[in-house]
Amino acid sequence: VNLDFDAELPEPAEDVKTLNLAKGQRKFSCRLPGGKNSTEPRDAPDAKKHFLAAKLAPFRGSCISSTIDFWHYDLCSGSRVVQYRDDAGLRFSLGEHQDSDRLLPTGEVRELYLFGAENRSTEVRYVCGPVLPSFEVVEDPVHFYTITVQGPSFCTWKEKEGAEATTPEGQKLLITSLLEPMRSRCLNITQGWWTYEYCYPTKMVQFHLENDKRSPQYTLGTLEGTGESLEPNKVNMSMYRMNPGTGPRERRAPPSRHLTLEQKLGGGDVCDETNRHRKVTLNFRCPGEWQKRPETRIVGLTESSLCEYHVLIQTTLLCGHHRLMPTLPRGKETIQCVAHEDGSL
Repeated sequence: VNLDFDAELPEPAEDVKTLNLAKGQRKFSCRLPGGKNSTEPRDAPDAKKHFLAAKLAPFRGSCISSTIDFWHYDLCSGSRVVQYRDDAGLRFSLGEHQDSDRLLPTGEVRELYLFGAENRSTEVRYVCGPVLPSFEVVEDPVHFYTITVQGPSFCTWKEKEGAEATTPEGQKLLITSLLEPMRSRCLNITQGWWTYEYCYPTKMVQFHLENDKRSPQYTLGTLEGTGESLEPNKVNMSMYRMNPGTGPRERRAPPSRHLTLEQKLGGGDVCDETNRHRKVTLNFRCPGEWQKRPETRIVGLTESSLCEYHVLIQTTLLCGHHRLMPTLPRGKETIQCVAHEDGSL
């Protein structure tokens, strides 16, 4: 917030307040930003551009590959597209990224790559659908390529308050389809003597590692044997707003609609102290600094009570959902003030 003490005296209005300085010896009439009578535009980032960047965050800074016939293709989102055949020693640029990304009303995104070898160019289409291990490439006409990348971040998510989406082919997706790239991956964090490991979407364990051996090891929670779905795009979780922190920054922050995905895993090994099964609650969150493309990892783990655990996982995989991305920054605002010459109202 900027203070402007050279402003003209505001007209009497609801958004004009009195500010006392120097122990009440100086008084100012100030117009607060964003009030009913404010005409100053907010210097905030464009919401559409902000959301487009959030959708592409998991792709930026890395390359994905696909093989079609004898050709290999590398798409490095936001950088370049390359076509090559190592066996024949052939390599062609299919274009360099242009600053012309578009967010469509359907939630899909378009990128353009120009000035490749022999004037090759590529349009990349990010479309709504379940995560696929590769992307499609079509050359039509000659030297113009269309790459189609499918993912749930490019759906509209308007059904059941954002919990479900339907692809153009009519397939229903649950919100957890956003996390499918984590499948068959495990995340680890070590705290003191113990290491904790979560493998999406099945289970979380706790173990001590010594000489490459896990001993002892305890299951903290699992979906196995519960009857809950483990199938891709059908894992059940709920949207949940976590309690804000109690530090000075969190107390000053404006209210946020930023939600997380919450998974509860029970059925862990029996706890000696409580004689009950261990259980764990996991919250998956788009990180506040998603623009820096932090890796998917466990950022917090606490034992809230004996053998009951809470885990916080940050991942940019969720940032392409309008209810899971952090609140749009407000930008700079100005408080306009004028002093009272006699120090009184």
